[in-house]
Amino acid sequence: MRSLTKGYMQSFDTTASAATLWRAVVEPEALVLWYGDQAVVEPRVGGRYFAVSRLFGRREAFIERFEPGTRLQLLFEPSPDWPPLTEGALVEDLLIDEHKGQRILRVIGSGIPSDADWAPVLKQLKTGWALAFGLLQTRLRSGEIKDSAA
Repeated sequence: MRSLTKGYMQSFDTTASAATLWRAVVEPEALVLWYGDQAVVEPRVGGRYFAVSRLFGRREAFIERFEPGTRLQLLFEPSPDWPPLTEGALVEDLLIDEHKGQRILRVIGSGIPSDADWAPVLKQLKTGWALAFGLLQTRLRSGEIKDSAA
């Protein structure tokens, strides 16, 4: 029988275009402005998504779904900073939706074991995403991240 897992969700509304939000999550030059100090992205299904961040530490994932402008699904490699992951996988979906003229960027994480050893990891991810999205909103408002055509 599979053990129970936990997840998290963070989101924000913005007037930034879907193209701008997409750039923010897939282009290394934009990612280093809000997410991490280093970033490597191979923008395709099966590609690598790697970042080193003060908020999250070292994170490395494979791109499971790549739907430009709407969805990026990441399957994370086990981190040496995490407790052992005995079954399942840590997955994050970055989703861009539109509602009433606003764009919504969401991150939905799943697959965190409910074991007490994983509680600090879950807390770090929830807190990290809240802080990262706050910084991203600041960068979007300042115009530091914008459409490449703009």
